[in-house]
Amino acid sequence: MTSYVCPDCKTPLVDLHCAPCAHQFARSRGFPVLLPNDARFQSSRKLVETYDSIYAEHTNVWENQGRTPEFIRFFAGLLARFSPRRLLEVGCGEGVLLAAVAAGEKHGTELSVQALEKTLKQTPARLAIALGELLPFPDKHFDLVASVGVMEHFIDDHAASREICRVLEDGGHYVVLIHEHLTAWQSLRQKTSEYLFPRPHPIRLARWLLGKIHKPIRQPVQNKFTAAGAKACLEKSGFIVSEVIHRENTPEAPLIGPHVIIYVCRKAAVVSP
Repeated sequence: MTSYVCPDCKTPLVDLHCAPCAHQFARSRGFPVLLPNDARFQSSRKLVETYDSIYAEHTNVWENQGRTPEFIRFFAGLLARFSPRRLLEVGCGEGVLLAAVAAGEKHGTELSVQALEKTLKQTPARLAIALGELLPFPDKHFDLVASVGVMEHFIDDHAASREICRVLEDGGHYVVLIHEHLTAWQSLRQKTSEYLFPRPHPIRLARWLLGKIHKPIRQPVQNKFTAAGAKACLEKSGFIVSEVIHRENTPEAPLIGPHVIIYVCRKAAVVSP
C-alpha cells in the first residue's frame, strides 16, 4: 500500500505528519489534503474552491467537452495496453476513467473533495487532494500515469510534467490529453462541426446551450498550448513522446475536434555512468 510523502520535502508522512517540515496535513471528509506549503502554489487554495463549486453543482461535468462513453472506452483501451500494476490519474474528476481501467492499484488526485466522493462511488481507489506540481508520492512509484484535459490547468506545466516524470518508474508511461488553444473563430468552427455540420446532433447541442445558460462552468486556463508547445514541454521534462493521436492520423478516435491531441509518452531511463 502506498505511503504518502510530504509534497514539499518528499519525506514519508507518519499519520499525515511531516517531521522535517513540522507540518500536520489534514483530512477533509476522509480524504488527505496534501497541498504544498510552497509559496509559489498558494493559489491552489483558490482553485480548490473553484472546482468544489463545479463538482457540487454538476454531474457528468465534462461530457459536453468530449468525455463521452465512447471516448472513455477509447482512452481506457490506450491505458490497458500497458497492463498497469500501479496507476495514477492526475485530475481524476468523478472517476469515470479510473472505473473503466483495470489495474493492480488505482490512485487518483484532484483538487475537489466533491469530485473524490463521486470517484469513490464508482471505483475502489486511493484518493487525495493534491497538486500536480508537487505530488505526494515517492519517486518511481507508478508504472502508468494518465491525465485528461488537465495539463492546460496546471499552475506550472513544466513543474507538473517533471513531477509526473519523477513518480514514474524508468520506462513507465504517461498518457496525456490536451486541448490546443483555439481563437474565437476556430472555436465557432469547432462547435459548428461538433453539433451542426456535417451531422447534426440537436440533443447534444441543446445540452451544451443549456450548460452555457444554467450554472455555466468556468475553468481557469493557465496554459494556452499549441501541439508543438505541449510536446516540447513533455520532452523537456524527461519524456520520450512515442505516439501522437489526433483526428487526422486516427480518424476512428472519438475526439471532439482536431484541437484534441493525445500524447503517449515513456519516461527515459537514466543510464548510470
